Amino acid sequence: MAKDNRRRNKKRINDNYEPQGDPKALATALDDLGLSEKTVGILKDGGIATARDLAKRRMSEMYRIRYVGRRECNEVANALRKIGLAYREEPEKAEGAEQEKKGVSENRGDNKNAQADQKQQKPQKQQNVAGKQPGPQGKQHNQQKQDKNPKNKQNEKQQDKNGRPKYDYKPYDNISLYELVYGKRERPVAEKPQKEQLTPDSIVKFCRQGKWGYKDWKGNVLIRPVYDDAYSFHEDRACVEKDGLLGYIDRKNQLVIDYKYDSATSFSEGLAAVSIGEKSGYIDKDGAEVLPMEFDVATAFENGKAIVRQDGRWGVLDRETLKVLWR
Repeated sequence: MAKDNRRRNKKRINDNYEPQGDPKALATALDDLGLSEKTVGILKDGGIATARDLAKRRMSEMYRIRYVGRRECNEVANALRKIGLAYREEPEKAEGAEQEKKGVSENRGDNKNAQADQKQQKPQKQQNVAGKQPGPQGKQHNQQKQDKNPKNKQNEKQQDKNGRPKYDYKPYDNISLYELVYGKRERPVAEKPQKEQLTPDSIVKFCRQGKWGYKDWKGNVLIRPVYDDAYSFHEDRACVEKDGLLGYIDRKNQLVIDYKYDSATSFSEGLAAVSIGEKSGYIDKDGAEVLPMEFDVATAFENGKAIVRQDGRWGVLDRETLKVLWR
């Protein structure tokens, strides 16, 4: 069979846009931005050569480059900020367009209702075969045909609202549509996790115009949406993002731990896993380092255990002893 050589057309960056800033800063080479070797290699493979190529993109467009994740985006944002540059601003959704869509949908609904009313007012014509209505003889003839079929006698039951007979025999009761088509057993549907019920102490995050804040369980705004990103509160601490860096606030919106981490997790069992650059460690609720930044990978604690990796080895970190059992 011939191979399909068609490819999807990738969205290209608008070349007409020119970032604003110092021309010398825009002409800075990629190797001179102070990025890690791994990030520089990924960006060069993606066709990035200067700071101008980075400032010309939105952060959402950076994820189209292969192997670029959140850590690389934050690292680039910090490097651009040091030379007075930034990503291209994200487009804002126009509220007027949404209102117009609602108005159009309402007009369409009114037109449909009007057409339905007109159809109801028109008298319905009864369609008869050859212009003749079936007489009593035709009805008796049909009943005799139905009585001769033994299956109808066994399966016939009371009629439904539309006058159609109901049958006790249902051959496809316990068979799904997937089994009928493919003849295979369908995998059981995974149960969806139940949402946590809100209590008077609950604080829920929300987003407004691209910024994140927090509300109480009744919907009242407790913390205005000023953060670039936000995590849920755990153990009276919430991880928030500003200018590409992560820090922690308390329920009174006071900054408890300064913005200095490239990635972080919520607090669990009194500790949180944080990363600076390519190394990770653990801090307590006051921001003090309990374990130094020496791991390549560090996960949050669960049931007294956490998974870590260092120098290519995986291990289990114990919460009580803070010692690693290496595999």
